Amino acid sequence: MKTQRRPLMVLAILLGVLSVAACGKDKAPSEARAESGTKEAPAQPSELSVLIFPNYLDDKSIKDFETQNNARLRLTIYDSTEEMESKLAYAGADAQYDVVVMAAHASGRLARRGLIRPLDHAQLPNLKNLESRFSGPNFDEGNKYSIPYQWGTVAIIYNKKKIPNMDPTWGVLFDAQKTPGTFVLIDEMRDMVGAALKYKGFSSNTSKPEEIREAGRILKEAKSNPKCLGFKGGIGATQDVKGGSVDMAVVWNGDAQKVVWEDKDRLALVIPKEGSVIWVDVMTVPTKSPHPELAHKFINYMLTPDGGAQLSMMTKYATPNSAAQAKLPVEDRTNQLIYPTGDLATRLEAHRDLGESAKLYDEVWAAVKSN
Repeated sequence: MKTQRRPLMVLAILLGVLSVAACGKDKAPSEARAESGTKEAPAQPSELSVLIFPNYLDDKSIKDFETQNNARLRLTIYDSTEEMESKLAYAGADAQYDVVVMAAHASGRLARRGLIRPLDHAQLPNLKNLESRFSGPNFDEGNKYSIPYQWGTVAIIYNKKKIPNMDPTWGVLFDAQKTPGTFVLIDEMRDMVGAALKYKGFSSNTSKPEEIREAGRILKEAKSNPKCLGFKGGIGATQDVKGGSVDMAVVWNGDAQKVVWEDKDRLALVIPKEGSVIWVDVMTVPTKSPHPELAHKFINYMLTPDGGAQLSMMTKYATPNSAAQAKLPVEDRTNQLIYPTGDLATRLEAHRDLGESAKLYDEVWAAVKSN
């Protein structure tokens, strides 16, 4: 009967399957693939997500890194430190990024909030190329959380045709009696407040409430000047002057220099005689980075001589990578507006972590922007 034969048939089938499986185990995996005619699929590229300022990473560096690491770079752009911090603070957003390029003065605050992780220096052999001055008590002691990316200063770009006798002072913005034309202020709190502080002869890192509030008063008056056309990021402000819609603007030196070099007869860049600030942008890794190992490879790549030089040749900002400096064109290495020396250098002050004083800076800036 069929009901009597079925157990025997099932047993025979099982024995046959086990026999085939046993034969397969005797073969090496490569032999088994060869017999089946299949090939091992190539590894899919990993994606590295980078949160960064606009126009701040050149195409060659992107392609070289992707090729060397079988990776794809995905860039997310932001325009101000305040915007960057809001992106990271948004619920779960800190797990979306692998590397965040940010202003150095913000890194200490974000480290205290647990949003960025300590770096593994064992994965950063090219850290030896970093200038020693970019690690210390006024920065990030031992580069625990951050590695410098680029550095520069804040200056004024202006139209020489409209302002032929430019007085190199912050007063052209902050003293309505001296304002020679329309202007735009930079939409970056530390840089703009720092400029107002330098104008008054104060430290751009002051913790004195009366000095911070005085800087706020100056900025409010500048904003209320009919010739003030508002606040913009450095790139947008530079393009406004280039396009002729505004006569002068507070900008970051590198963005402006590229435009000035293209039109030297009409445009110029000046660092005011009262002095200015030095900013440093750094590479950090969020605590919840999806690909922390690949993030370290990116940082290590930017510390190579070629990687650092290629970046600075594109941005026209200074590189903190001493090994990269030797690969730069002579006209870049000797440009005082990129690598200031002598008297100019003494009038520049580097941003520091403000600690608890940051709250008052934030309050003053909020009042300026909302006024």
